[in-house]
Amino acid sequence: MSLGNVHYDEKLASVYDQMYPIEFDTSLAVDLIASLAPAGGRVLELGVGNGRIALPLAARGFQVHGIDGSEAMLAVLRERDEKGEVTAIEGDFTETGTGHTFDVVTVVLNTFFVATTREQQISCLRMVREQLLADGKFVLEAFDPTPYHGMEKPEFSMRHLDDGAVMLDTLQVDRSHQLMYATHTIIDGGRPETKHHVLRYAFPFELDLLAELAGLRLVDRWEDWERNPYTARSFRHVSVYERADAPA
Repeated sequence: MSLGNVHYDEKLASVYDQMYPIEFDTSLAVDLIASLAPAGGRVLELGVGNGRIALPLAARGFQVHGIDGSEAMLAVLRERDEKGEVTAIEGDFTETGTGHTFDVVTVVLNTFFVATTREQQISCLRMVREQLLADGKFVLEAFDPTPYHGMEKPEFSMRHLDDGAVMLDTLQVDRSHQLMYATHTIIDGGRPETKHHVLRYAFPFELDLLAELAGLRLVDRWEDWERNPYTARSFRHVSVYERADAPA
C-alpha cells in the first residue's frame, strides 16, 4: 500500500509475507469479517495489498473489491488471483472510491495509519461512510500506540526473511505530531536497499472522535480477531463502526 510515504516496490512486495508471517491471524480475521457480511455479500478492503485477506474472502463466495497504492503489491495479487475473483484498483484510499457500496469495509494491520495527517484520516473515514450500505460495518485493525508514545530514543530490530536474507529495522517517534518514522533495510547478498515510511498513529478514543466527524459510530471493540475483550493491557484493537444514521 502506498500513500506517498509507504513504498511497497517490487523488492518489498517480494518479501511482504516474510515480513508479516501471520497466517494464524489471517484465518481469524477472515472469519470475523465474514461473520459481519451476508452470504455472497460485498466486501471492500482498503490497502488490499497482495490479497492476504481478500483472496480467502473471495474463496468463501463474497464479492471482494480492493484499493491499494502499490502497483507491485497489486501485481502479486493478480498473480495469485488466477480466477480473477478480486476487483482491485490502484489509488489512494483517502480520496479514491469505488463507486459502489458494501456490506463490510475493512482496513487491517495498521494500514489506516499510513494516512499521515488528521485531515487524511478523516477523509478516509468519510470515504468509508460513503461506501457503506445503510446497515454495513467498517472493521479497523490497528495497534494501540501507548507503548510507542513514550519512546525517547530510536529502536533497532532485525527480522529473518529467509535463509539468505534479513531485514534491519529502525523506529523513532515524534510524540508532538504522533508520527512514527521507520526504515527497512534488506540484506540479501546484493546491494542493500533502505526504504523509509511514516505512520500517524491515533489512540482508540481519538479514532472514535474522527469517526464521529465522518458520520460513523463505534459498535464493538476487541483486542484481537477472536473477540477477546479490549482492556488497558491490550496491545492492539479490532474496532467495528457503522454509519451514524444506521437503523437501531
